[in-house]
Amino acid sequence: MINILNPLSTLIAGQNSRRDVARLQVELQQASQEVSTGVRANVFSDLGQTAAIPMMLRAQMDQTDAFAQSNALLGNKMDVMATALGSVHDSAQSVIAQAVANLAQPGADAATLQQTAKAALDQITTALNANFAGQYLFSGTTSDQPPLQVRDQVNSATGLSPQGVIASIVGAGPTSAADAATKAGQIDAVFNSTTGTSQDFEATFYNGTPAKDASGNPNPRVAGQIAPGQNVDYGIQANDPSIRGILKGLTMLASTDPSKISDPGAYKAWMKSAVGALSDGIAGLTDAQAQLGSQQKLVSDTATRQGDLKAVYTSRINAFEGVDPYAAASRLTQLQTQLQATYVATAQIGKLSILNYM
Repeated sequence: MINILNPLSTLIAGQNSRRDVARLQVELQQASQEVSTGVRANVFSDLGQTAAIPMMLRAQMDQTDAFAQSNALLGNKMDVMATALGSVHDSAQSVIAQAVANLAQPGADAATLQQTAKAALDQITTALNANFAGQYLFSGTTSDQPPLQVRDQVNSATGLSPQGVIASIVGAGPTSAADAATKAGQIDAVFNSTTGTSQDFEATFYNGTPAKDASGNPNPRVAGQIAPGQNVDYGIQANDPSIRGILKGLTMLASTDPSKISDPGAYKAWMKSAVGALSDGIAGLTDAQAQLGSQQKLVSDTATRQGDLKAVYTSRINAFEGVDPYAAASRLTQLQTQLQATYVATAQIGKLSILNYM
């Protein structure tokens, strides 16, 4: 009987010992992971029902982080927009300074005013056709194409160029005050897109989202969601009234050489109309720049708060999921010692035999 029971007892003891070894190895692996990461190896087992809390916090943190990254991108986009608008403002301001000096009658530099206006138009077109991350910033929701048609290039949609449209109106230039008023009125209709023809600003000069839809209602502007339930409308378009005013004033000055307008009445009427459009456009653009600056600050402040909130979420999650590094290290040492002792015991059990005692 002894010969039967002894091998069975040894076998069972060995199996139990090996199970202990396997269990300790798992616990040792988990303890090693906790020491290296500082996070519980099995959050759900350790926290039980309260494990739902860090899960909820992590979801909120992920949402906050997504908004923070989106707002960083939006902030960069707004920076490019602000730079472009600054370039437009500077170009227009340099021309109006020269135009005002020649407002009543041609001065010493009146002969260069036309070329200065042409150069400013080209600079402004380049600035407003700015592209960021594959999107044109001043085209509205139609962001896949540049908003402004280059003045001497034909628009494929109408077969006309902006320069050609204006040349057909201005011709050799105004010859009288009445003629200047008539031509200026026709240019007003072009830039207000009220001619009902392919000469309209939004037909030949501008390729972005129209100001109004087919029913006459304002089209949606570009906007961004910067936080849950908080949107910011930052869409500035190259067909906004302020920019149209600047383009109209510059176009009038670029369409003819003011110094060659021989009739004093025609000269004054033409220059007054051009400078007035340019002045109103610059004033409107200044307001748009100020509004954009406020929106930039709002986005920046929101992104900063979201960064702070992410740090709070991280701290609260760590309070649930984190482990005491000293306790984890102590447990790791304890398990290593226990496992080593189990290895020794298992080896000794494997060597037991009734023959050793016979």
